Amino acid sequence: MSMEVKEVSCGAWGNCLRLSNGILEAVVTIDYGPRILSFRLLEGENVMFDDKARSICLSGEEMEARYGPGAVFYRRGGHFCTVAPERFPESYFPDNSPVVYGIRPEGVSFTLPQGARDQVKLSFEIIMSEGASDIMVVHSLKNTSRERQKAAIWASTALRSGGVEVIPQNVVNVPVTAPNRILALWPGSSLLDPRLYPGERYLTVRQDPAVQKDLIFGVNNVTGWAAYVLPDTTLVKRYVHEEQACYPNHDCSYRTHVNGAFAQLESFSPLYVLEPGEGIRHVENLSLFRTREGINPVDEDSVEHFLQVLR
Repeated sequence: MSMEVKEVSCGAWGNCLRLSNGILEAVVTIDYGPRILSFRLLEGENVMFDDKARSICLSGEEMEARYGPGAVFYRRGGHFCTVAPERFPESYFPDNSPVVYGIRPEGVSFTLPQGARDQVKLSFEIIMSEGASDIMVVHSLKNTSRERQKAAIWASTALRSGGVEVIPQNVVNVPVTAPNRILALWPGSSLLDPRLYPGERYLTVRQDPAVQKDLIFGVNNVTGWAAYVLPDTTLVKRYVHEEQACYPNHDCSYRTHVNGAFAQLESFSPLYVLEPGEGIRHVENLSLFRTREGINPVDEDSVEHFLQVLR
């Protein structure tokens, strides 16, 4: 069947747009956001983290000075995009207004309302093909200010607890005089974190609901993919890493953020210098697979076998 698009009421999420091709389903908020708050195989569970209680938020004097009285950014969960390098409050638009969406032959576009104080315009389009178990998400950013800006697109996918993240190590052969891997640690994160296993072929990260501490690190993921293995479903996130380009976060195109509530898989576009009116795009592919067996996160042969069967 071709893609079905329908407005639905989703309780605490409010009004949403449901996209389905008979194999998978994506639910996108339109009362605010946009956020992809549900993504699942039709016979499976939602893989996204969902903060219905809106317990995780950012507010305060800096938000109000930038966006007006009462401005609040709610984490909410799911998939969304913003601007990088990360800075507060510019990267945390209070996206609490109704979304503009448009149905196109190849997909559906979702655009954040433009605020008077916003310096960029953000949108994304979801393309869902007939018979596919993946979606393409095309993120767009436009410089709407009167000044030149240096910016990248930051695409973030927050997934529910209980999974194992798999990040490939770069194994491209280069002269021994040149490094082939970058690992950037955020304050408070440690290589001794028991959730992290730094293997020769893969980095694995366990999401443990009992450990609230944030673990945040970035890598120059030249292979352009990462996976999150849940007991019932595995999500694979893919994008293109441009080896000659410059990226935010010490030249890292990929970042992970894990705590007791979620595992967040994040990719970045290259950094661009944008003149007023100029824009950029960043494309991701999000695939879902039914998980038939788990992995041992400290056994790279187990991880390798799992990935081979998955593909």
